[in-house]
Amino acid sequence: NEVCDGHPLYAQLVRLRNSASVNVTEICLPAFSKGDMSDMIAAELRLPTRIVAELGDVVHRKTSGHILFAVELLNSMLRDSTIHFGLNSRRYCWRWETICSLKTDDNVASFIISNLSTWPPETLHTLRILACFGFHTDQGVLELLDASCVAPSGGLKSCIQNLVNIGVIEIVGGLVSFTHDLIQQNVYEEFELHQRQNLHYDIGVFLGAKVFANLTSTETESLEIRFDQMYISESKSAGESVISERSLLSIATDHINSAGPDFIVGQPQKELFAKWNLLVGKEMANISNFGSALHYYEEGIRFIGDGVWLDEYITNGKKLCFGLYEGAAAASLATRKGDLVEYYTSFIFQHASFENSLPSWIILMLSIESSGRYNEVLEKGINLFRRLGFVIPLSPPGPTEIMASLLSTSKIASSF
Repeated sequence: NEVCDGHPLYAQLVRLRNSASVNVTEICLPAFSKGDMSDMIAAELRLPTRIVAELGDVVHRKTSGHILFAVELLNSMLRDSTIHFGLNSRRYCWRWETICSLKTDDNVASFIISNLSTWPPETLHTLRILACFGFHTDQGVLELLDASCVAPSGGLKSCIQNLVNIGVIEIVGGLVSFTHDLIQQNVYEEFELHQRQNLHYDIGVFLGAKVFANLTSTETESLEIRFDQMYISESKSAGESVISERSLLSIATDHINSAGPDFIVGQPQKELFAKWNLLVGKEMANISNFGSALHYYEEGIRFIGDGVWLDEYITNGKKLCFGLYEGAAAASLATRKGDLVEYYTSFIFQHASFENSLPSWIILMLSIESSGRYNEVLEKGINLFRRLGFVIPLSPPGPTEIMASLLSTSKIASSF
């Protein structure tokens, strides 16, 4: 059961079975149970089963009970002395920390992938949810999702435990991780794009609703929401209590961004998700993570479009477009991307008032200065001062004008 119908070995087996001159004897090797694995290890190491039970459990998870992979894994642990003969104890011993941190072999991962299609729908759906989060995710987030319509009919908890038992995922330090990146990649890529986008959208909307659950409609509309104003619903489970609202909103926003603006129907929803990106972008900038901040600002711009600077987006002084473009320009300055600074500030200068665009002028001039274009900085700075009402001569004053100014100053000073 390790090869599919199109595999060369399978085709050869079919030819052998159909051959009149070849007698074929097929030996079925089912996966070992945990008990079988422990018994085998106990017999080989000449130890009681109770001593090797935990070791057998780990080997079973890392190999999915496949005896050939188990033998290969045990031999590798003997070669690198993870399992060694202790002279003091006069028996085989092992370094437990090293064994627990063992990674699943590529062959085992391929074996697991080849059997995915035979698993129950609830298990496959759980795997898809986990794959949408990437290689690993916080256990508390999954506990939140367990109460949503995203979870399979039997809930996530039991399916996750089954996946742990068969070695597909592991739970360490509150993180649920795939045992091999190939498994996550295959699960994520095997279902259709539209289904993937829909799952990302459902997860993002549910988690985002958890963050904003107790905010008023006025607060939700504001672009000045602080993260200390956000809190999850009063009825917290053990999982919810350890998730910060900052993390939860960024996770929700990541899922919405993975769904993409083309999947979202209706401009109001696109505007809402652009606000989420603005909020997370500001928070990333506050902790000096300017690369991530730029990513979220640009994602927000994707949702509203490059050319959308309409009046309905600028109400009560809360400028969605302005906030995203100015944030993107500032983050581009911090990451030394001068071309992006000029790109984003050009939109602000074109559509925002002069007073509102002053911070963007400063961002642009700092960017130009950092690239060594000092004459251009001076020129733009002088023009900016003139627009602010400062009188700056077009050319330096001559000796006559200088002497006249000095005499005028002298006469005024002599009267005191």
